[in-house]
Amino acid sequence: RSVLAMPSLDDWKLQLVSERAYANPPQDGEEPSSYSRRIIDGAFEQVSDAADLGTRIHAAIEAHFKGEPVPDEMQVYVKPVVGALERTGIKLLQHELRLVNESEGYAGTTDAVMVLNGQQGILDFKSRKTKPGYLCEPWETEPMQIAAYCMAKFQSIQYGACGANVYISTTAPGRVELVTYDDIMLDKAWGAFRSALHLWQYLKNYRPK
Repeated sequence: RSVLAMPSLDDWKLQLVSERAYANPPQDGEEPSSYSRRIIDGAFEQVSDAADLGTRIHAAIEAHFKGEPVPDEMQVYVKPVVGALERTGIKLLQHELRLVNESEGYAGTTDAVMVLNGQQGILDFKSRKTKPGYLCEPWETEPMQIAAYCMAKFQSIQYGACGANVYISTTAPGRVELVTYDDIMLDKAWGAFRSALHLWQYLKNYRPK
């Protein structure tokens, strides 16, 4: 991500800061530099809170599919996810799987390996602030992440690989949306990821042994 422009993420950050500034006008005698620092710091405090909630949601979903107890307060997020997967026909085969692509030199942990319409693929859960009337749209790097995990797991994307992002609303508990990717989309996303990976490796002077 550090080598890519991410307009969606940048726009979200600007919106956070502008909303914080609108709700918190300058205090009497406050210097512009102090005010801007206060607004920026305050705006991103909620990002940390959202990340903590996202971590708890992921942990609760993982616990459910492993047959472990789920805290009562997390069921409002977990049950809709289970229902959405069932309605879509997605079955999860493995959870929190560490994947390594030795030839390309990257690794990561995917939320799940799935089966959809007889095809195996990669599924990733994303907690997301949603707005009424607006669908969840994947951020630029999210299909690339799925494609990278597909290559690490299956060594190929062509001939049937699939992927999915499951978006879990933190602002409207119970709202869940799925976005699926076919092999054509994933093949394009893999090309983009591989280009970004090679650029990152060049900038960091890194190549796997």
